Amino acid sequence: MAKPKKNTQAWAITYADMVTLLLTFFVLLLVILSEAEKQLDIEISRLLDKAQVQIETALDDKNIDVERVKKGVKITIRGKLFKQLSPDISPQYISKIAKIGELIKETDLMKINPSIIPDSSDKHFNLLNELDNRDKELAIEIRCEGHTDDAIIPKDKRTKYKTNWQLSTERSLNVVNLMNKYASMPLKYFSALGYGPHRPLISIETIKGKKTRKEKDRLREYNRRVEIYLDAFSRDKIRTDEEELIQTLSGKKQTKQKEVTIEETS
Repeated sequence: MAKPKKNTQAWAITYADMVTLLLTFFVLLLVILSEAEKQLDIEISRLLDKAQVQIETALDDKNIDVERVKKGVKITIRGKLFKQLSPDISPQYISKIAKIGELIKETDLMKINPSIIPDSSDKHFNLLNELDNRDKELAIEIRCEGHTDDAIIPKDKRTKYKTNWQLSTERSLNVVNLMNKYASMPLKYFSALGYGPHRPLISIETIKGKKTRKEKDRLREYNRRVEIYLDAFSRDKIRTDEEELIQTLSGKKQTKQKEVTIEETS
C-alpha cells in the first residue's frame, strides 16, 4: 500500500498568513496614527476658530477685517495706516494696532502653557496630552505682511527707500514692534515680511487698464494694506543641547585649523 505524500508546501501557507497579518497590522497602525494626527489638527483648528471670533467681536472698524483662512486668523488693516512714503504709523492707528496686539494676547490660544504637565482638569488637556504622547509641541506664529501699491517711488523721494519692497518691509516691522510694545508678548512669536506691490489683490494690469486717475487711485488704495496672521500648528519638538552644540562647533573649528596647518606645511 502506497504511503500518502506529505504536503511540503504547508509552510508556505502559514508564512503567507503571517505576512498578511503583519501587513494588516501595519495598515491599522498607520490609520490610527493618521487619525491621531487629524484629531490634533482639529483641536488646534478649534482654538483658531475661537480666536477669530474673540478678535472680530472686539474690533469694530470699517478699515479692519478679521477672517478665518487656511493660514490661521487673518487681520487686514487698510486706510491711511502710514504717513506718505514713510514707515511711520499714523497717530490715529497706533491705538488700533495696540488693541490688536492685546486681543491676540488674550485669546485662549496664547494662554496655553505647554511647559506644564497636563492635568485632566485643564480645558486644553486633550490637546496638551496628545502633543505630549506624540512627542510634538504647539508652534504659534504672529506674522505681519506689508503690501504697497504699484506706484513707483519718485526719484527725488528715494532718500531712504529706493523701492516699495523695502518700504513695505520696514512698515511691517514697525507694526510688529508696536504690537509687541503694548501686548508684551515674547518676540519669538513674531515675524515681519514685506512684499511691496508684488502680491496685489487687484492686478496691476487691471489698474493700468482704468481710464481715469481717480479709478486707478481707488483700486491702488485697496492693494495698500497690512495683513496680520495668527497661526498655530503642531511640529516635532525642537531639542537643543547647548553643550553638545558648542562641542560640535569647537570640533569643526579644530578640524578646520588642522586642515589649514596641513596645507601650510605641505
